[in-house]
Amino acid sequence: MPRTTFDNTVKAMLEDIFEMSGGYVMDFTNASFASFIEPWIGIDPYKRYQGSKAVMLREIWAKEPTDVVAKLNLDLLEHWKLIALREGREPTDYQQHVIDTATAVFQTTTSASLTEDDVAFLNKDLGTLNLGALPPDLTAGQVIADRMGEIDRALEADAPLAVIFLVGSTVEGLLSELAIGHRTEFLASNAAPMLKGKPKPLDQWNLAELITVARERGVLSEDVARHADQVRNFRNYIHPRQQLKERFVPRIETARIANQVLKGVLADLERLAASPSS
Repeated sequence: MPRTTFDNTVKAMLEDIFEMSGGYVMDFTNASFASFIEPWIGIDPYKRYQGSKAVMLREIWAKEPTDVVAKLNLDLLEHWKLIALREGREPTDYQQHVIDTATAVFQTTTSASLTEDDVAFLNKDLGTLNLGALPPDLTAGQVIADRMGEIDRALEADAPLAVIFLVGSTVEGLLSELAIGHRTEFLASNAAPMLKGKPKPLDQWNLAELITVARERGVLSEDVARHADQVRNFRNYIHPRQQLKERFVPRIETARIANQVLKGVLADLERLAASPSS
């Protein structure tokens, strides 16, 4: 199986912001580290590797398949950002450089081919969507239907970037409306972004923060939230300079995943509306 090829400079930067010099990896305990890593490599890391958490992560980087390592590292970067959000601190210029550089490397790797997880997600039967069954907080049912029709036309026209941007903005709008409708629950979440020691106002939350809290609140199922993060990353390329800098070339497979994310979000919201506690 292919192995990871990211260079020593990127490894050194990751080790730095992941605080691996003392054998640790960020805030992970042994149990939480195993729980975080196992879904990516398919086994409890303590059954395959030995040593400290940092030693095991270096072994994983060296020995696991390229696409697995890339997706794991993107997830670890998201975990780092979640810690920063929880503690109410902004990344330094250096930390942001590491995040941007590493994200570009690993997104390039993951966009090269569909993983088994991507294929399974694309093939997931989400049932028949009923926009009329969405939570009453959401008021844009007809707009959503119109956008889904436009997404279908963009897919037929082989316009993946248009699909990604449409999906990203639609998912952000849906989750923003939902957060405002469930203000108390979203602001009380342990994952809520902080600003000067207080939860950030809901109308200032970005898509990453909305996805993180919706995932923590159980609004979004795990596979939908995980793939929504991909869409959120790709949506950053709405800025041409960013797309040029990271050499991102949109593919129709990426667009299909994005479209499935939107359908998955809608299915999860329908499930939420049907829940007795909603």
